Amino acid sequence: MPEPITTVGLGAIAAYLGKDGLAKLLGPTAEYLGGELQEFTKKRIENVGKIFSNAETKLGKDIDKPGHVPPKVLKTIVNEGSYCEDDIAVEYFGGILASSRTELGRDDRGARIAKILDGLSTYQIRTHYLIYTYIRKLFHDSEYLFNQEDRPKMEIFIPFDSYFATMQFDENEMKQVVALLNHSFFGLNTEDLIETFHYGPEEHIKKSCSDAVGGGIIVQPSAFGAEMYLWGYGEGNQDLSFILNDGAFTDLQDMPLVLKNVISSSKKHNKKIQPTADSGG
Repeated sequence: MPEPITTVGLGAIAAYLGKDGLAKLLGPTAEYLGGELQEFTKKRIENVGKIFSNAETKLGKDIDKPGHVPPKVLKTIVNEGSYCEDDIAVEYFGGILASSRTELGRDDRGARIAKILDGLSTYQIRTHYLIYTYIRKLFHDSEYLFNQEDRPKMEIFIPFDSYFATMQFDENEMKQVVALLNHSFFGLNTEDLIETFHYGPEEHIKKSCSDAVGGGIIVQPSAFGAEMYLWGYGEGNQDLSFILNDGAFTDLQDMPLVLKNVISSSKKHNKKIQPTADSGG
């Protein structure tokens, strides 16, 4: 059972933020943090501190505006996020915390988002980030609404080579790559974080995407998958279509994207990502 939130020490967490940063970030909910961290390990303290610092960065100047985080969200972030070490997961938890800070303080949607996130493996979280960042880059000029009509048009093809390279699989992971593919994509589908998907060799993929080069994965986004992506970036209060405003997002440096031959599989929007000077070819 997760430790009660009262075991989290105010001073230890506050050390990761600037002056008055904790009070500004959480508002009155900061009172829920008290006592010494006798039940928490040093590593868990560091993990929560990184999440809080990440949320503060995402809020920027907005942290000086009135607002606080609902206690239910704070409890989930502290109890679940304290075990989180992966950099992309820290980004997502930080974004959920930032998105949950409102003036009224009763919007606790982030608690459910954080619970779902906590149930995902590192492979699934990274695959989720990869899929929706590709989609953001491919369809930023499409004027799609991310509704039921437009989402099928945003189906994409990801070559295996680009996926493996972006995921940064090592030699041992490549030996179990089929199991990792099954785990990642079936898991995301089970949580409704993607819609349909399939993968296989080039001859199989070309039946669905004639312009595909090599074997790979064809995947269609879901509404909830886009919602989690927005929350992970601290934009949880935006409409789903905001995900296609490419200029409003910064790619995460801890997971450089390999863009080679990633294309739309839809004939209605058949294009490829144009690599920039600092992106993978």
